[in-house]
Amino acid sequence: MAEYVDRYDIGSLESTVRKYGDLEIVKRIITKYMLRYKALVGLELVLIFMKMITVLAGPYLYKVVLDVYITKTQAPDDTWLAALIQRLAVSITGISEPSLVSLLLVSALIYTAIALVQWVITSTQQYYVEKLGLLVIADIRADFFSHINSLSQRFFEYGNTGRLVSRVTNDAEALKKILSTGVIGLVSDLIMAISVILIMFYIDAQLTLIALLIAPILALTSRVFQGWIKEAWRTARRNVASLTGKVQDLMYGAKLTKSLVQEDRSLREFDAVNEQNMQTQIRAETISVAYSSVATVLGSVMTAAIWYLGGVKVLGATHTIGDLVAFSNYSETFFTPIQNLAMMYGEIQSALAGAERIFTILDHEPEIQESETPVYLDEMKGEIRFDDVGFSYIPDQPVLKHIKLDIEPGEKVAIFGPTGSGKSTIINLLGRFYDPVEGNVFIDGCNLRDLAFSSLRKEVSIVLQEPFLFNGTVEYNLKFGNPGVSDDEVARVAKYVGIHNAVMELKDGYQAVLNERGANLSYGQRQLICLARAVIADPRILVFDEATSSVDPYTEARIQETLRSEMMNRTVILVTHRVSTVRDMDRIIVLNHGVVEAEGNHAWLLENNSLYRELCEMQLVEIE
Repeated sequence: MAEYVDRYDIGSLESTVRKYGDLEIVKRIITKYMLRYKALVGLELVLIFMKMITVLAGPYLYKVVLDVYITKTQAPDDTWLAALIQRLAVSITGISEPSLVSLLLVSALIYTAIALVQWVITSTQQYYVEKLGLLVIADIRADFFSHINSLSQRFFEYGNTGRLVSRVTNDAEALKKILSTGVIGLVSDLIMAISVILIMFYIDAQLTLIALLIAPILALTSRVFQGWIKEAWRTARRNVASLTGKVQDLMYGAKLTKSLVQEDRSLREFDAVNEQNMQTQIRAETISVAYSSVATVLGSVMTAAIWYLGGVKVLGATHTIGDLVAFSNYSETFFTPIQNLAMMYGEIQSALAGAERIFTILDHEPEIQESETPVYLDEMKGEIRFDDVGFSYIPDQPVLKHIKLDIEPGEKVAIFGPTGSGKSTIINLLGRFYDPVEGNVFIDGCNLRDLAFSSLRKEVSIVLQEPFLFNGTVEYNLKFGNPGVSDDEVARVAKYVGIHNAVMELKDGYQAVLNERGANLSYGQRQLICLARAVIADPRILVFDEATSSVDPYTEARIQETLRSEMMNRTVILVTHRVSTVRDMDRIIVLNHGVVEAEGNHAWLLENNSLYRELCEMQLVEIE
């Protein structure tokens, strides 16, 4: 199966080669997710324009106050604001000719009002940006989980769930930076920059051109740092995923680690991964800080140049001190978005790297796909046919060869054979987790490739060798395949399979919350709950995939009793290598090296098949 690793292993999807460009990622986020909430986006644009007005108003008020009241060099354009301040001062003091102190006090009150309005607008904008970001992240996570459910079984067999968890948690959370600092912030900064540049040109075109000289220098600097920052954050993201995967492995293997006295080794392995993650994070932060520092220095050089040249013009009486102060404030306002982008560039690249890792999974096509015109069976009978089926995980290394099976509705069939004979592969084909390489599988005469997934998997229930229980109550797990079933039916099935008493011994009975993977139940109890869950789902075809291979004799006996009574009207397929489980089946199919070697009942196979007889002897089964 080695050649499938590069295609399906999550680690192989941690490629260092960029699959998507930054603009492509941002465009996808905007068109597919943000525009689902057009009202919120429209509100953000309104708030951006309102904030722009308040930001532009402050420096202009500086200019008027300095020129009109301090230096007495009022310009014609300042008249309207000076008159407004005069009227407000008259209204507040009741004096027709307010003093200079009163005029300055009114100006201060106006500036305070502008600042308060700007604070309210900024806070409101930030709230809705965060809300929009959380909505988008929730949608991306929902799409991610939905897509994961649609992926083929091979993907999960070669995948690392810790890395997947990292993508849907850490990487999705990082996307908020793209929305706030990236998309919304970029639009806000662009609108602000254009409006500020226009006002700066109005005040002094020469000083504006000097201020704009910083742009190409910063662009060149950004170009130099861009590749370093992208690669640094992509590596950091990969190592976060590796750390998450390692933590998961160590937690799930905690019992084994203790039993083999390998705690020190596990700690060393974790420390190595943790150290690597820390170093890559430090490197990414260092490069980002270096870029921010360069941008800050360039901004300081621009400010110094403006004050020097502007000061010369003030001394030459071509400009007022108010013009210089206002222009300096506007230039800082213009450069602030650039500085913000420089300071947040690393985080934005981290977010883009996270988005790329998520979209890589979302664009991963399922190997097994439903037919474009699926067939829905109103009532499944349970007839199964394997028509000359061949299958291989690796080309030219067949696992199944020319399998021909006919199973009648209601028949109890065992697929028996040594480990590696292809037993579980037959079940994977029946559940359409894989498609045959050769031949076809039919249920009720319908090719599985044409059958709707819902029709197939609603009527085919599989009890796995490793019992898996979800976090939740006992009732939740029992009703998982049939949520609408009555409590009485749940209790009846639980009593029959022999798990009812164990459940009632729990503190809250059927409402008891199970520990992770049902750790507060024994292995046999977990397997019986899985058996009851399969019966409660009421399938037409029930499959046991080595479900008795690791259970105690009591649990095996309960399963066999369930097969004899509860499965009267169902087709049952029992996959096992244990003779004690298959003796009472209607028919036993002996599988060896991917080929049906023989089939018949227990007595006939003992007499006519040497492999079956040999396995019986190895398992100390009495042979008459």
